Amino acid sequence: MSAPASAKPQAGTLTPEQLDLVLRHLPVDVSFADEHGTLLYWHGGIFADCDAAFIGRHMNDCHAPKSRVTIDRMEAAFRDGSRDEAVFWHPEDDGRLYLYRYSAVRDANGAYRGLLETVQDITDIVGLEGERLELDW
Repeated sequence: MSAPASAKPQAGTLTPEQLDLVLRHLPVDVSFADEHGTLLYWHGGIFADCDAAFIGRHMNDCHAPKSRVTIDRMEAAFRDGSRDEAVFWHPEDDGRLYLYRYSAVRDANGAYRGLLETVQDITDIVGLEGERLELDW
């Protein structure tokens, strides 16, 4: 098991407003379910067709029945500490390629506190080669 995120060096603090702004400007869509599997938050275009009524319900309620076995396996592995991350990718109906990353969220003592999902459109970065170190605009 890797060190909890809170064990990493941290400097400064953010106000709730600043934290909200940071989350809304990340180049990923984000959702979070607590240690009980209760969906507490989401933000981003991938969730545009999600019903706000799912907030406060178990994350399985937000997914197709065929996905629930995988979600349950991930949650169990995160909870027991045998895994900290699961990564999937696939093209969506719009032809774009999306990366789905699920991460165990742990407190300073390593206790499981929830599941963080990030979704990133990686279509334009998959084929990158070489480097770009100069501002191009």
